[in-house]
Amino acid sequence: MLIVENRMRALLSLAAIVACALTAQAQDDAALELHLDFESDEAADVSGNGRDGAVVGAPTVVPGVVGDAWEFDGGLQIDLNDQLFKDPDRELSVRVWLLPSDLDTMRTIYDEGGAWTGFTVRIMDGALEFATVCCDAAHPPPEVISVDYTGGDEWAEVAAVFGQGQMLLYVNGLVVGEQATDWAELGGHGQAAGIGNISPGDTAFGGGGGFYVGLMDEFRVYSRMLDAEELSLSVDPMASDMVTMWARVRAATTPTTW
Repeated sequence: MLIVENRMRALLSLAAIVACALTAQAQDDAALELHLDFESDEAADVSGNGRDGAVVGAPTVVPGVVGDAWEFDGGLQIDLNDQLFKDPDRELSVRVWLLPSDLDTMRTIYDEGGAWTGFTVRIMDGALEFATVCCDAAHPPPEVISVDYTGGDEWAEVAAVFGQGQMLLYVNGLVVGEQATDWAELGGHGQAAGIGNISPGDTAFGGGGGFYVGLMDEFRVYSRMLDAEELSLSVDPMASDMVTMWARVRAATTPTTW
């Protein structure tokens, strides 16, 4: 038992070192525009840019991949009203750790803009979907990536990337879908952004949205294209095993409302 406990302490220490190193590396990126770490019940931007979100609903703080996470209960969302989320985007990337508990209907992860010009990531009837559209008041059809998504009981890092007329969708550092578009940039738009539900109005898919249900951790927005190499760093097999074990141990030893 003592050997097991000592090994567990060593693994947890290594997990903490890996997680902190990855977080510090991300914070040094000049293109990091927003970082929500979900360490409290406020949507505080820890990127240093002061783009705090407005919380609608009551988050439950639970153990996550890096420190704590939020449980989204189907009535919780974060509104992002900074001008950045209305400005044109030549390049835009969103990355987040997810552990969804409902995959059977429309669940919005991130939505910026709308059916004229927009960028939306969602879960829809067992699929992970990413859409962009630009820049026509007649609401042109969006470009969409849609892949089967089973979720399961493991955390996964999802990243949606747009730039140079290309869309890429990653899960755990691997490209699971890519799509060319007819637009080199996403134009300015009147609708800002939302996490866990849509921004007011419609989405890049053309219709409405729905609340995300499940856990979310380490949400970041970048004004550049993330690449496969840097995304794979945070889900290196050893590092991924460490943070997953860390989360499980914390869940077993910390009272929560899961």
